[in-house]
Amino acid sequence: MNNSTGSDLDLLTWVDAWQSLTVLVIGDAILDSYLNGSAERLCRDAPAPVVAIHQRHDVPGGAANTAANVASLGGKASLLSVIGSDREGERLRFVLEQRGVSTVDLLTHKSRETLAKQRVVADSQILVRLDQGSTEAVSSELEQQLIERLMERFPRSNAVIISDYGYGILTPRLIETLTTLQTRHPRTLVIDARQLMNYRAVGATAVKPNYDETIQLLGLSKQLDKRADQIAPYGQTLLTLTGAAIAAITLDTEGALVFEAETMTRTYARPVPSNQTSGAGDTFMSALTLALTAGASTSTAAAIAATATGVVVQQSGTTTCNVQALRQALMRDHIPDKLIIDQSDLATLIQQYRTADSQIVFTNGCFDILHPGHVAYLTQARALGNVLIVGVNTDESVRRLKGESRPVNPLADRLAVLSALNCVDHVVPFSELTPHHLIRIICPHIYVKGGDYTRDTLPEADLIEELGGIVKILPYVDNRSTTQLIHQIRALQL
Repeated sequence: MNNSTGSDLDLLTWVDAWQSLTVLVIGDAILDSYLNGSAERLCRDAPAPVVAIHQRHDVPGGAANTAANVASLGGKASLLSVIGSDREGERLRFVLEQRGVSTVDLLTHKSRETLAKQRVVADSQILVRLDQGSTEAVSSELEQQLIERLMERFPRSNAVIISDYGYGILTPRLIETLTTLQTRHPRTLVIDARQLMNYRAVGATAVKPNYDETIQLLGLSKQLDKRADQIAPYGQTLLTLTGAAIAAITLDTEGALVFEAETMTRTYARPVPSNQTSGAGDTFMSALTLALTAGASTSTAAAIAATATGVVVQQSGTTTCNVQALRQALMRDHIPDKLIIDQSDLATLIQQYRTADSQIVFTNGCFDILHPGHVAYLTQARALGNVLIVGVNTDESVRRLKGESRPVNPLADRLAVLSALNCVDHVVPFSELTPHHLIRIICPHIYVKGGDYTRDTLPEADLIEELGGIVKILPYVDNRSTTQLIHQIRALQL
């Protein structure tokens, strides 16, 4: 199994690289509507709740959600599909344009009824889903229009995504045209379809079946758990059956398996309620496509896609992952070592955090004997922003500040203990008496010190404010200090 994903900075580099890429999404566009209300009584004429609707929330669904994810992640997305000349179609076009998706190739025709799924929600619980819309194959007239648009757009796109729910957009003629175009103008082509065998000859870069679609392809029985173990032996079979170079199998709470030639990459997921997973596969596919098109390796693209999916499943409803949230998640999840020694690495790291619009908090100190006062203080500091960086005095600088008997614990031990705290994102040793040099590199949004200081007694305050940051004094926990602890220990020895 291949678990290699490159370094955290490599992952972020690929996110930056795909920002100029154009992606054409073809498939069944759906309007997902959430009718949110409260249910406090039952209907008199049936044992059913009466839902008083307070809010309607419309979002792109199906192929439209895939296009919205591409745009939210920073790609240039356009959608090729057909909607009806109805209110649902107008709403779908509006929410797509709101999200930066080009709707120039979103055809409207009176013969079609826009695909729509309405979910009635009360107290965060979906009570019923109402589906409507045309599911038969498009007319020959519309089919020809779609083919003409596809022939025009395909060569001008960096990547193409097929999102085929079997609702009549991807006809056999359209798939034949797609096959011809892929032969003449090879592109990153990623396919998510309920009937993947229809695309075997297309020459796909990747396919993304879910678990149910995968076991249907393989003729396997359905399992409730250990799905990854069930699918893992069939990587080469899936590649042969689909004709794709890569097969990414999404497994809900078990993450994903990504097969390529003789290698397999496994990604993992955090279990969440099922009502938060709607559209997660669209996010995975969008991020995977962008990363592969930018030139990332399959394992790196899978890691990025898994992280993007982890962002959206933290939210309820059909959602998208925006590029800022992805950058922050990559910084959080893929930096294995909190210790930074090289200042050039620190400068690069800070640039990545600023690109991700992270709020950077910085503090510094000796942290000789870590006690509850330190933990409370650092926890409060972390709550002020997205990232907490702690500067730690070297042993020599501690001696200059505190005397020859200090520190009690050497630098390596102090760094190890601080790194173990969840509230601390990075620790940086420094040898000067004050961290002015670190502050110039970090340019923190907020500089934090404990309650025994004031703004006027901080030698760093002027520099922080000169760089555009603010100084925040946090209270210490009463009767907790390193000096006090040392006195208590010495008293015990007498």
